Amino acid sequence: MALAHRRTQRALALLAAGLLTTLLLVAGAGTADAADGYRYWNYFHVVGGTYVFAQTGPGSYKPKDGAVEAFRYGLSTAADGIKPRTPATTYPIEDICGTRKAPAGQKRVGVLIDYGTAQDSGGNDTPPKPRAACAIVPAGATGQQVLEKVAKVRVEKQLTCGIDGYPTSGCSVTVKNAPRVAPEKSVTFSLPSHAKDATPASSGSPSSGLSLPAVGVGVAVVVLAVGAFLLSRRNRDA
Repeated sequence: MALAHRRTQRALALLAAGLLTTLLLVAGAGTADAADGYRYWNYFHVVGGTYVFAQTGPGSYKPKDGAVEAFRYGLSTAADGIKPRTPATTYPIEDICGTRKAPAGQKRVGVLIDYGTAQDSGGNDTPPKPRAACAIVPAGATGQQVLEKVAKVRVEKQLTCGIDGYPTSGCSVTVKNAPRVAPEKSVTFSLPSHAKDATPASSGSPSSGLSLPAVGVGVAVVVLAVGAFLLSRRNRDA
């Protein structure tokens, strides 16, 4: 009995040690995964069909003619920021600017603005719908000047803190132990009205594709065919 009791105690001790080790590993993993995040306007350049996180602020960068710039508000823990919720190839400059051309000495730059989600806001602000804009600016304009051409911008200490009044306050807020960013679905960005106007519009009311003259000819053919049938029948009866 004493031997069996000692064996039982030893087994319980080993089990307790195993459980303690597991708890310590789980706690350690949770601490390692926890990281500070930042809620701010992330700035990207669209290069080769991908989003490239900007290494400088928009005031220190000069996009080229035909470039597309992107801004996304949200909570990010990653070094490469939180990207807009659409593939970088979805809205090329041709779709954003349509038929608009840049006069001599100027350039056209597409801008994608993703205000993020309600969870990104960190408050009671309701984010506007994502949109695209086309800026026609002097050839030497910076990314900041491009953005200011198409949106109302709030700047504090040389940081882009608000776009179109969103968020209403705060700037680059630090969030302790920020949660991981969950996978996001793509969303649609509204295009400028001039880009929509560039799409050819069909004249007249929507129909099956037959023009009025064609319909008239068809009716005439049917009438003649019916008349010929009735005439031939009358001749046979006579």
